[in-house]
Amino acid sequence: MIRSRLRLVALAGAAAFTAAACGTSSHNPAVSAPPTTVAATSAASATTMPGEMALPPGAENMKVAITSPATGTKVTDNAVTLGVSTSGYTDTCDLAGKPQVDTTSGHYHVLIDKSLVNMYCTPTAAVSMQNVKPGMHTLTVVPALNDHAEVTPNAQSITVDYEPTSPLPEITDTTSAGAPSIKIVSPANGTTVSGPFDVTVQITNFHASCDLFGKPGVAGYGHWHLNLDSLSGPMMGMAGMMGMSCANVIHLTTTGLKSGEHHTFIAVLVDNSHAPLNPTISDKIDVTIG
Repeated sequence: MIRSRLRLVALAGAAAFTAAACGTSSHNPAVSAPPTTVAATSAASATTMPGEMALPPGAENMKVAITSPATGTKVTDNAVTLGVSTSGYTDTCDLAGKPQVDTTSGHYHVLIDKSLVNMYCTPTAAVSMQNVKPGMHTLTVVPALNDHAEVTPNAQSITVDYEPTSPLPEITDTTSAGAPSIKIVSPANGTTVSGPFDVTVQITNFHASCDLFGKPGVAGYGHWHLNLDSLSGPMMGMAGMMGMSCANVIHLTTTGLKSGEHHTFIAVLVDNSHAPLNPTISDKIDVTIG
């Protein structure tokens, strides 16, 4: 059994998915460097937190590779689109936050300068450079289990030189007259759900931005997570995070859950580094799996 540090994703900013990743800018970067081989990096390229946890047998077979852009590329657009290939497991976001049966399925995380952006299960991953200063930055891709435990020895990183032609206006702190809130408006409490379904929320007095995923904190900004059953335990419940969004909806599926089971869906407001607001602001519903 290999050993790897289980990064406390939800606490990354305090101390430091769905069929596709949600919400980041889809613009392709303008590049000016010739292709080069992207070398694998050490596990240290991904942020870790104290406390090692053993990963299940087979996790060492979960591999990722950054196929583009080349390391050292100069980026003049306001987003970087990574080409990513995976091997040794089935890359799916449908099982994110669900019980980990084995290591034949998972997804991958993308980090910018050691801060989590999002989970992905697609051949490309777009990262907005909103609120990123010009200069050299590190983008890391790391395979992850359904519970978001990262296989850090198999992470890969590249550096890019961000030199925007037309920099994005910086998003700055904001305040609202009222307290932020989130409410699940559908499905209704007590509903039976099966197959693909949507969870829709209403957010007030809070600005949700996917472009700020993994970026430094901005007062009044963040996004929301949908957790399965818990906000407590390891990673403040992040092991059960089924998806994150800056819109008012997350597309989900009951794949990985058993018919007749009863579960609680919890929507929680989080900051740019994925940590729940303090005090916690959330809403929940109970559902039955059809």
